[in-house]
Amino acid sequence: MPKRMTLKFNQKGLYRLLVTVFWVMISCVFSSLIHAQSAEVQRFSLQSAQEFAFEHSYDIKRSQMDILVAEKKVRETTYSGFPQLNSTINYINNLELMTVLIPNFFEDKLDEKIPVQFGTRHNVSAGFTLTQLLFSGSYFVGLKASKAFRQLADQNHEWTQLNALETVTNTYYLILVSEESERILSSNLANLEKTHYEIRERYKEGFVAEMDADLVQISVTKLKNSLQAVGRQKEVAYKLLKFQMGLDLSEQIVLTDKLEDVLQQIDISKTANTEFDLEHNIDYKLIETQETLSEMALKNEKAQYFPTVSAFYSFRWDAFRDAFTIFDPKERWFRTQMLGVNINIPLFTSGVQRAKVAQASIALKQVRNARIQASQGLIVEAASLKSVLDSAYENYLNTKENMGLAGKVYDVTLIKYNEGVASSMDLTQAHDKYLMAQSEFIQAMSGLLTAKNKLDRLNNNYKAIQTKGE
Repeated sequence: MPKRMTLKFNQKGLYRLLVTVFWVMISCVFSSLIHAQSAEVQRFSLQSAQEFAFEHSYDIKRSQMDILVAEKKVRETTYSGFPQLNSTINYINNLELMTVLIPNFFEDKLDEKIPVQFGTRHNVSAGFTLTQLLFSGSYFVGLKASKAFRQLADQNHEWTQLNALETVTNTYYLILVSEESERILSSNLANLEKTHYEIRERYKEGFVAEMDADLVQISVTKLKNSLQAVGRQKEVAYKLLKFQMGLDLSEQIVLTDKLEDVLQQIDISKTANTEFDLEHNIDYKLIETQETLSEMALKNEKAQYFPTVSAFYSFRWDAFRDAFTIFDPKERWFRTQMLGVNINIPLFTSGVQRAKVAQASIALKQVRNARIQASQGLIVEAASLKSVLDSAYENYLNTKENMGLAGKVYDVTLIKYNEGVASSMDLTQAHDKYLMAQSEFIQAMSGLLTAKNKLDRLNNNYKAIQTKGE
């Protein structure tokens, strides 16, 4: 009887345990699904990363706000020449009326002065004035200058876009190069660890000296350190890319472009045959607009010599009370209207305005000189970047070939070492040269991509901008 009860109890306990495990598994599955949805990985090609930055970059958003400010500035300048309506309400409490002296007409004593007080204690006036600018040289110059200022804001926005795309592209390339470097180092580490294991086994059997294994161990340690450094560099580069794109740093992203495909798309012959268009370079357009603004500043200073003409219309009600009965509808209000024209003619400024005109003229000459200097400098920079790109491409091809040769030398040295023909020092030196060739190849790839990106920035050759412009 006791045995049957124990068996029955164990069956119930097992059933409850199975039910509990089942619900725990279901909960884990649902939580993992929810976590997977919340941590969805976003995939970016180079062009899609550029387009995302084009819309969400912090710098680009700020420059968009600058455009809005420029638009409001244009409206401010334009509306300043429109009719202006102002209203005023004045109240005066004459606590003690002003006294004036007049001849004594009352007693026919004209040589005698008597004190007299005029006015009322409570005076109120209310009215409005309408003014309209009829002519102002500064106003018409300001209208043209405000349009140039708006154009400058647009060009600054384009300049910011190009800078944002350049930094995003550089960081994207950096990540691709880092991943390729990580792949090469990981492959080398796996092969070297295999070689080290074989040498250690041969050392245990007494076929090689312990120094042979130690030398290879040193190379293994160096490779591990280099691999860890590249991994940390890649992690920082991913965060930097997300920051430059305007993406939250907690988001998970994957780059879809392959380094080999990017390198194959570099057409050196096409780049060499492409003429640099100075008029479409954003840096040159910026300084041209600055020259226009300097011209407007000079015209504005000269316009200060011209008269300013404006018309006005004034309508006013006045109330004069000895007692405070301002709001009494039975009391009388007196109406006044005026219509007139104001002409402000500058006659003498002690040479101040002439000095301002001279300063504006000098500033314009400086900007014009800077424009000429910038044009020549940009042409030289374009030629220099083409030369740098050609050299970087040749260096890339040479280092790629050298890396292949160094790999062959290392493989042959490893075979000779296994056959007892080469020493461990020969093997270590061959491996170090192979690593050096790989490092030079990675640097050559980075240099080639950097040179290409600089030339793209100079020529405004980003697909993201071209796509948005269509």
